Amino acid sequence: MTAPVNVKLQTPTVAIPDWNQEATEWMNLNAAAHGNPGFYPLTVKAAYVIGVIHDICTSVSVLLRPRDYRQTTYVPAYSIFASGVEILGRCVEGNETHRGQRDIYSGFKWLAAPSYPSLPVYDNVPNEHILVQTSSFDYTIAMLVALRHFAAHGQATSAKTNEGTYQFGNIDYEILSKMPPLIADGLERYWNELQNSDPLCNRLARTNIIALRNWPVSKSWNLFERDGRGVYRSITKIFNRFDWRVLG
Repeated sequence: MTAPVNVKLQTPTVAIPDWNQEATEWMNLNAAAHGNPGFYPLTVKAAYVIGVIHDICTSVSVLLRPRDYRQTTYVPAYSIFASGVEILGRCVEGNETHRGQRDIYSGFKWLAAPSYPSLPVYDNVPNEHILVQTSSFDYTIAMLVALRHFAAHGQATSAKTNEGTYQFGNIDYEILSKMPPLIADGLERYWNELQNSDPLCNRLARTNIIALRNWPVSKSWNLFERDGRGVYRSITKIFNRFDWRVLG
């Protein structure tokens, strides 16, 4: 059966240790999710990543529901969102390990690439590029990474990065509201590039992402289903549904 879409490579064009076993695991997840058997293993892996990031974004929405979200759940919500950016960066980089800060920098740089004026290639985006502008402040990639460290590591100290030390005594509640269009556009571009780029496909194959459960694959295939007019839903439309504006 022909799949409606696939990434460019059916099999990586570089040596990936144990790829045959991993490919079998991705196809087993696809079968458990009742996916089209014509999907390539790498297509299923990409769908898994997108499904995980969608679940992360859903978790952010849940954390912004309580009445006291400003005091209790806004900062954890940002930390969880940033973990989704980190997963995207891990795939873009092709990180085979569990270590290093490069993934989250690469994730934010991928989101920034279209707005970077001179060289729209993520690796050329500087850490001091302003990615988010709120009514009160401009946030560079380095600052957003530092805020993630602050949020993830106890919220009790300053956050250090290679660019300096940042103190987050006051949290800007507009930051997350700026993120859905960025993640929507970034994932759309990633999905489209995977259909045309050997290097990105090879990096995805190399990335340390484990085929743990079929739910993220099922989620992606359900999200990508045709709408009532018979049109396939775009990633941009799917992720732009998240509304993280805070009230009051």
